[in-house]
Amino acid sequence: MESTGEAAAAAAAAARRGAVQFGEAEQELFVRRADPVFGGVVFWISPAYGGDERARIERLLQQGGARPAAARHEERGGAGRLNGVLVRALPQMASHIARFRLPRSGGGASAEAAEAAVTHVVSPDVHFGEYAACVAAGVSVVTARWVERSAAAGWRYVERFFSAAAEDIFSGMVVVPTQMPASDKEGLLSAVMALGGQWRAKMRPDVTHLVLLRDEGPRFEYARAHPECGIAAILPHWFKDTLNLRCRVPQEPYTFPDPPLLRGLTERPAAADKQAADKQAAEKQAADKQAADKQAADKQAADGDNRGPLAVPRRATSGDSAFELPTPGTPFLAGYAVAVETRLLYSLSPDARARLAQRLREAGAEVLEPAQPLPGAPGSGGAAPRELPESLVADWERVDILLCQHREGYDYSKASRLGKLVGTLVWLYQAFLTEVVTPPTRRLLHYPPPTTGVPGMARLRITISNYVGDARKYLQCLVAAMGAEFTPTMGRSTTHLVTACPAGAKYERAMAWNVDVVNHFWLEHCFQQWKLLSVSHPTFTYFPQLPVLGSLVGDTEVSLRRLGRWVDAAHGGSAAESSDMDILNDSDLEDGAGAVAVKTDRSHIYEVPAQPPPPAGSESGDDEEELHSVADSDGSGQQEPGADGPGADGPGADGPAGRAVLGQLRHTSRAAAMAASKTLNEMMQAANIFETEMRRERLCRYRRGAAGRRTLVLGDDEAEAEAEGAAADPPEAAGRAKRDGADAAAAEASLAAAATTGGGGGAKRARTSAARVRIMFTQVRPTLEEQERILDMGGEIVDAATDATHLVCKSVKRTFKMLMALASGRVMILGRNWMEDSLERGQWISVDIFRGGAEAAKYSVVDHEAEERWKFRLDESLRRAHRRRLLEGVTVLVTRSVQPAFATLRPLVEIAGGEAVETLPPARLQRLLKANVRAADGAQLPLLVVSCKEDQHRWPEFRIAPDQRVPIYCVEVILTGMLRQQILPSSREFDVTSP
Repeated sequence: MESTGEAAAAAAAAARRGAVQFGEAEQELFVRRADPVFGGVVFWISPAYGGDERARIERLLQQGGARPAAARHEERGGAGRLNGVLVRALPQMASHIARFRLPRSGGGASAEAAEAAVTHVVSPDVHFGEYAACVAAGVSVVTARWVERSAAAGWRYVERFFSAAAEDIFSGMVVVPTQMPASDKEGLLSAVMALGGQWRAKMRPDVTHLVLLRDEGPRFEYARAHPECGIAAILPHWFKDTLNLRCRVPQEPYTFPDPPLLRGLTERPAAADKQAADKQAAEKQAADKQAADKQAADKQAADGDNRGPLAVPRRATSGDSAFELPTPGTPFLAGYAVAVETRLLYSLSPDARARLAQRLREAGAEVLEPAQPLPGAPGSGGAAPRELPESLVADWERVDILLCQHREGYDYSKASRLGKLVGTLVWLYQAFLTEVVTPPTRRLLHYPPPTTGVPGMARLRITISNYVGDARKYLQCLVAAMGAEFTPTMGRSTTHLVTACPAGAKYERAMAWNVDVVNHFWLEHCFQQWKLLSVSHPTFTYFPQLPVLGSLVGDTEVSLRRLGRWVDAAHGGSAAESSDMDILNDSDLEDGAGAVAVKTDRSHIYEVPAQPPPPAGSESGDDEEELHSVADSDGSGQQEPGADGPGADGPGADGPAGRAVLGQLRHTSRAAAMAASKTLNEMMQAANIFETEMRRERLCRYRRGAAGRRTLVLGDDEAEAEAEGAAADPPEAAGRAKRDGADAAAAEASLAAAATTGGGGGAKRARTSAARVRIMFTQVRPTLEEQERILDMGGEIVDAATDATHLVCKSVKRTFKMLMALASGRVMILGRNWMEDSLERGQWISVDIFRGGAEAAKYSVVDHEAEERWKFRLDESLRRAHRRRLLEGVTVLVTRSVQPAFATLRPLVEIAGGEAVETLPPARLQRLLKANVRAADGAQLPLLVVSCKEDQHRWPEFRIAPDQRVPIYCVEVILTGMLRQQILPSSREFDVTSP
């Protein structure tokens, strides 16, 4: 009955507004005819919308002919739980954890699966785990305004004008300007379009904002005569302030009738009354904040903004007696399982831990107990250990929320890779105040900060003026987290003044003492990017006429694309690797009927979906693997329309390239803009598979040579180093022998007929015959029975080329594992039939793939199509790599914009014997450049420069004379060179400077 009444009310409202008729230009740009309006739409609504709001949106969509998506996973505790963003996860993980079915690229899905795939996600933001996969699959992510306005108008609006991305600050707005010069209108409409908004040439019922200078004229009368349309008559000053701050400022002070901006309420006080005026302004701002909190909360709920009012604890949230969380009134955490990160657990006193657990249970959460007793707990034994355990989380499958102190450690890394909610105690404090769970990445202090301060911040002394209440406390916390010193008073040693308006005693002294004066956005953007930014940026030095900056504190979000470097633990500390993600690196994580337990060499049991049957006419897993493999480059540098590229995240990515005028618009779409950028090529796809299979630095072993160069060495080299150390330290060697005796005996028994890798490698490579068989898989997956038999025969299943002796695959694809194995010169690349025959015989079949022979011919991998495509022979490449690693003695300089990135290419270069660098000291660079010129024709160059068109400003560095420079290659010289195990300096095949 209630839904019927709501439908009738919606129909009456639409009738009052009248049928919306659009002109040809508007139909081309902004709306599409659809009958029914949501026909063909399969939707999923983010839990970020409250239960009532979700129900309302769902009713509107279904009334318009849309279908809800079927849930892929049965959610513990029912629907409506948030998840976190995926950071540095395996590309397949997004599909694995997705709560709905995503379209499959390439058209490989069945008609039934394609029909069930989601076409639209309704969300107030992009802070959900499936977002990146939605972008890659072409799923539209829109706000609730798209649903409401499409349903009311009877037209389906173009989705990109209702983007949920924060940078599209005019998303959902429809603007009509009047009483303005033509040039001003043109500039205004261009800015609106560039940042996600729409314009109309005439007043229509779907207009949201009428921009004017005076409350008069026929368009203003239309807006006043149709209050049901909700058209806001607003001053153009609002757009000016919004554009200058790159943030949507409150509209009320700029809105007719009687906008405060025109009443002259913001005149600067006289010099004699500055102190009194400052005090009155602070008191008024605090009073206005309390009155505006409810209004802001109501508006945020209507807009889908669930961040709630800014709240910062007045006291520390940890310690012996200061862990204070309010008593919850509702079980708002029902269905969530909460774990606490290891370092945070040990930093809390036993009483604080007990109170935290009590409050969480009172809020309905399941508190996951640590895997071992803590100090102060029964059975703990008292004092804290000298070295903290890597993780105290016993079951990651059950974790929904991880309370974390800093962006470091195994717990933080793994939770980020698994898409868990990772929040701070400040985030938890606000959740208890509002009794609403929000994405922690929506506010800077709600997400764990890095451990170390921002470089250069320690020398700064920062004071704050004209910010009061929680906004002031929030900014103080940002200053402390970044490592700067906060001072409440203004002194000669103060370096920066953060103020909400250019007025007051502190401001006057700052001007007199030449102190840098900025608004709070400087602090927030320094924190967001975690680097010291210039104070000269116009956004940081802009102060609106109205005192609105205080209400904007906390609106800056965490930059999701910058989180990967902390998840990877590049600056030290333990990190969860991609291989720790409870699945095999090469797993095809599509929907499977069953699951296979995979036992690795670390004795962990991982659950992965069973491999689905191959579609007719194709081999299982090939399509998925090839999508993520290193793609060929045509050398053109062109990017396919619709692909992600630089600038896609920045303001103006959706907007016009030219300028807009009433009734006419010269513009380019997002796809056209990206295609025209010409900054990325097909090798962007290579990063996916490299990130998928890559093992980070802590799994690689390095050795320092006589010249101090760091090179990556393999397991056999490490064994040789241990043998050398044994001669110098017999007791230590004896201890190792005693520890490893049992394993060595088992290996010798099971490998009586095992493979050897003799040949050009000498005695060092011959040691493989006395080592355990360690198998790495790519493109194929052993069954559960095969895994058990491999272990019974003394073998191991590993996922890093530095640990492997054999790589089992079915074809040649440029996956990271394949290239690493080939470049190592010691891993034998064999077909699956070698493993199957060995398991059938009960012993490992001896194969010397490097020397050839009948057994090598029988079990080698044959892929004529791949060999023709990349112009190489696998058997010849293996023999070349076995005789000498490809980049032995070579320094590879990779410029900044090369894709795959330097961090991805470095292990590949180093396993091939080279040294990967991003920069070189000028003296060494000149020495290597001259050595390149002196190198004999056909000889390997001591310096290999890998660059791209975006970094051509650096190319003059590689000149020796005005008309003489070393060759500059694209990244294919590494990727294809690894397949061929050959680099020909005289060839121009991969010269990036070639026209």
